[in-house]
Amino acid sequence: MVEGSIIGYESNVKSGGVGARYFGIGADTQYQLDQIAVNLRVVNVSTGEILSSVNTSKTILSYEVQAGVFRFIDYQRLLEGEVGYTSNEPVMLCLMSAIETGVIFLINDGIDRGLWDLQNKAERQNDILVKYRHMSVPPES
Repeated sequence: MVEGSIIGYESNVKSGGVGARYFGIGADTQYQLDQIAVNLRVVNVSTGEILSSVNTSKTILSYEVQAGVFRFIDYQRLLEGEVGYTSNEPVMLCLMSAIETGVIFLINDGIDRGLWDLQNKAERQNDILVKYRHMSVPPES
C-alpha cells in the first residue's frame, strides 16, 4: 500500500523585488517563493513493514509586476495611474508534481532493491525512470 502526507508548507521562504521611480513615474516587480513537502511510504499490508519511503518538495512561485505614475501636472491637478499583473503558481499542481515525483522515486527504489519488478524488463530504460534514477531526492525545483 502507498500512503503519505503533506509534511510541510512554508510560506515566503524567499522573496524579493526591484523597482525604480523618477519624478513620480516608475515600475517595480516582486516575487515570493513558497515550498510544499510530501512524504510517501510503501507499506507491506501483511506485516506493516515500511518497504520504502521518500520525501519530496516543490517550490511555488508567485510574482507581481506593476507600473505607475503619481505626478502633479499643474497646480491642484494630479495625474495618478497604476497597472499591474500578478501570477500565482497553482498549489494543487505543485502538490501533484511533488507526489508524482515521489511515486517515481518509490518505483525506482523498489526495482533497485528487488522489492518488485517490471513486467517488461525493457521498461527499465524508460526515459522517465532513467531521468529520476540519477536525480537527488528531493529534486532541484
